[in-house]
Amino acid sequence: MAIPARIFRGMEKGGAMREEATIRRGVRNARYAAIPNHVFEDVRLSMEARWLLGYLLSKPDNWTVVLRDIINKGNCGRDKARRMVAELVEFGYAEKEQARDGGRFSALSLVIYDEPSSSHVVESVASLPQTEKPSTVNPSTVLPSTVNPPLVITDNLENTDCRSERARESDEDGRENRKSVERAFKRAFHRWPTAISDSEPDAYRAWCDLTPDERQSAFEEAQRYIDAAKATGRKHVCSHAIYLREKRWEKLPAKAEVADNGPAQAAPFGKLWGARVYSLLLDGPTHQPGLTPIELGMIESGRFTADHILRDKRAKMGFPTVNEILERAEGRRGVLVPPALAAVKDKLVLVKVGGDVWQAWEQYHRDVGWPWFRNVERLEWAYLPEGGPEGLEEFKAALRGLGEHDGN
Repeated sequence: MAIPARIFRGMEKGGAMREEATIRRGVRNARYAAIPNHVFEDVRLSMEARWLLGYLLSKPDNWTVVLRDIINKGNCGRDKARRMVAELVEFGYAEKEQARDGGRFSALSLVIYDEPSSSHVVESVASLPQTEKPSTVNPSTVLPSTVNPPLVITDNLENTDCRSERARESDEDGRENRKSVERAFKRAFHRWPTAISDSEPDAYRAWCDLTPDERQSAFEEAQRYIDAAKATGRKHVCSHAIYLREKRWEKLPAKAEVADNGPAQAAPFGKLWGARVYSLLLDGPTHQPGLTPIELGMIESGRFTADHILRDKRAKMGFPTVNEILERAEGRRGVLVPPALAAVKDKLVLVKVGGDVWQAWEQYHRDVGWPWFRNVERLEWAYLPEGGPEGLEEFKAALRGLGEHDGN
């Protein structure tokens, strides 16, 4: 269908304003919120994270929210809900605090900002106008009371790096700054893979038993320890408290001994990134979803086959780590991979997005119930295993050749 000329001219001018209203609003009532435009225009955030930020900012100051509420309102899974919250933390729109009540840890408080905190402001939002009124959800300088608490979330949140924490862990007179120690701990704890089930108070006590230098080493070596543990075939990593209490990072080989193993940071759709994705896919699903009564009814009616439904559910639910990697790639964010995968990265070749080989891969993923790449309209090339789907056996053999370092 042809585009009307007047709209086409508007598009040529970069979306110029039209005289007639193209966005028509209803009569205002008591249920609406004033939210800064940049909340929805900050391209660093995914669309899902922008929705979550707008949703939370629409709530009253004393709103209490649990992860289940985000899952229900956002119609998403637990992992995606946690990742949306982590994005807000990463870019300064949220800050997690844990107050003490009578010397004991109380609930985790997620403080929401309608503008990113000063340490996270970058050029993409620095020139945006400030709101006329201060945010109604800025954190108080005192501990939150039970009458008007900040937003509270009952699950752990992923945090960002704390490379600068060491410099702030001491006051001018040389004594340790308690809040800096707590802040550094939180950022280390919530990067740990078992944080969701770990006891945070236990881990914090172990953290406080360490010297400042030991805490810094524990943080810097955490990812290397996780990769090393998984490379030995372990499916699970110890709790953060055990890692700290036993100083397990000290058991790692010196960095000079593993320096030749290649980089651990993989850019989206690159060789190492593709090697990580396909090593996880070839390991098989970590969860086997079943059929619900509604789905069984759809099968009995002849609308779908059981195989069709199970393949679709396997792609969405059976490979949570792969889906997380694919979601990060949508935001042009890479992923840390086991260094051992550097040995097989040359088994991947450039594939033209939309070409015959690309389409063959897409069909293969659909046939076997594997998740496929998302929102790749602007992507031209990606590294995939050499030889197309028919060459997967050769890539699988290369992974087996790594021995215990199978990339997991």
